[in-house]
Amino acid sequence: MVYFDERWITISWDEGIQAVVAEWKGFAESKEFRAGLEAGLSLARKKMATRWLADTRRGPPSTQEDQQWTSQIWFPRLIAQGVRWMALVVPESAITRMSLKGIMTKVTSADLTQAYFPDAESARAWLASMR
Repeated sequence: MVYFDERWITISWDEGIQAVVAEWKGFAESKEFRAGLEAGLSLARKKMATRWLADTRRGPPSTQEDQQWTSQIWFPRLIAQGVRWMALVVPESAITRMSLKGIMTKVTSADLTQAYFPDAESARAWLASMR
């Protein structure tokens, strides 16, 4: 079920693995980047999701401000909402990998288990096995 679809991201619900799926598709301005994450959070609330798949293969690099917002504001809200497992498909771009690392190294909650994968199929399989 597609919940939010823009040129830079698609947010959907994968019924098979009971997960929010955020598939980044390209460059996003700060406002767009945050809107995509907020849409995903909204869907996670509606579905009472405990799993999140972030397909960042074609994701954009993020600014220092967006990295700080994501790690300090958005992630605590996502975790408080109940997401416990996050599978991340590694970005193709080295710059985006650095941005992602800048965010994820600051997410230190013991309540969120993160794992990295080369493709969405592996990420889905891992999420499906999490209970």
